[in-house]
Amino acid sequence: MRLDEAALLIAAVNTARTQEQERLLYDFLVEHKGHIEEFCSLLYGPALIKPEHVMSAIHRSYGVFPEEFELVEGVPLVPSLASESPDECNEQLTILEALSLVSSIQERGIDITLVMNRMDKRSAEAVWCRALGDGPILPRKRLLRAVAHGGGKYTPERLTQALSVEDMPTVLRRAIEGELSDKFLIEPGHPFKGPSFARWRYWSMPFEHTYYDIISGPRYYAHQVHERIFIYNTSGHMVKGKDIAGLPIGEDCIALIDNEGEVIEWLHTSDNPNLWCENYPIRAVKPTKVRDEAHLRALSESLKDNEVIRLIDGDRGHIHNGHKGGFILPRRVFELPLLITQGKTKTDGEWAVLRIEAMDGFDPIHVGYANIEKSKIPNHEILREGCSKRVWSELDPPLVGSFHALRCKGGKVEGAYLVSLDTDFGMSDVMQYGDLWTIDGHGQER
Repeated sequence: MRLDEAALLIAAVNTARTQEQERLLYDFLVEHKGHIEEFCSLLYGPALIKPEHVMSAIHRSYGVFPEEFELVEGVPLVPSLASESPDECNEQLTILEALSLVSSIQERGIDITLVMNRMDKRSAEAVWCRALGDGPILPRKRLLRAVAHGGGKYTPERLTQALSVEDMPTVLRRAIEGELSDKFLIEPGHPFKGPSFARWRYWSMPFEHTYYDIISGPRYYAHQVHERIFIYNTSGHMVKGKDIAGLPIGEDCIALIDNEGEVIEWLHTSDNPNLWCENYPIRAVKPTKVRDEAHLRALSESLKDNEVIRLIDGDRGHIHNGHKGGFILPRRVFELPLLITQGKTKTDGEWAVLRIEAMDGFDPIHVGYANIEKSKIPNHEILREGCSKRVWSELDPPLVGSFHALRCKGGKVEGAYLVSLDTDFGMSDVMQYGDLWTIDGHGQER
């Protein structure tokens, strides 16, 4: 596939309206069905070079140090590099030739200006973006939706699920040809990618029936096929040298196992080949449920440094909703004695917000806010009075509260949760501002 054709299509898609984007993409992919793999190689994949390779090549070719290269300094690297290419170029590179050419700048003696001059600006932007591993110039979801809506046979969710067992070019090509099965299946001997788990950034429970699984190492999928056992990691790659116990002899099955080889969930058995889409209490060997928000906070507080919690929807399958599996809850920040100086009722009338401060020596310094349901405000006259109005009210005197937080970042407390009022504490017991920096990043970004 010619690079300039692909780049022209990408530019047209990125400037068109949403519905027009999908039509342009679908028509292009159908017309170039035999070159979809090459087109995807321009969009997705690991970085081919590092920024330091570019900087070194700039130094060799321009005779200046990278910090003196005016088009790089203070400007994103990809647009700067693309701007050095001509508006038009007579040479017609293929996508694979262009990616190989840009990768060559790692070699000593390669003149980066010659590389730049062999691509027009539009093509160069796509190539440098791919080579440096920047975010894809066309999101995967956009291609999937274009093929799903253009072909009309499969939903975008079905195509997303298909990516767990086959790569993007194969899924797109099979969907265009109508060769995908109507339903997603998990079968013994067919490796698949495990579901993704997004970060949970709240103190509440994510699901009506939330179950938890504390993990401290990688998880694997054990497949037994004709009495032979194959172990795959969550990326769908085979792993050798792992021991596994507990699989029924002679039965084709799939189980999710921990790092020690113990079965955590059953996903496929001969009696129930679709066990993976059953409710969690049916799949899990030892299902454990989160009782309430206080229990969730206690679980997070009890985590060790190398542990996180998976929060799982008890009413859904192992893989659901765009190949999701639930949420990850890392260890959070606990027992922060902070000063509550102001309060007010929020516009909905059901919640209040507290202004919280730490001490910088003997001076209070604002470090964040804490939301609290008005029905859960501790029975304290000063605090209730301070939260009774829709405008900020000073608490006189300020109160010391014990807080939990999602994390501390840049000396600020994020997602603060009031656990209790420490009425026996005074100003000297309030946490020092400098101490917040010692736990900077602790929690969600760990």
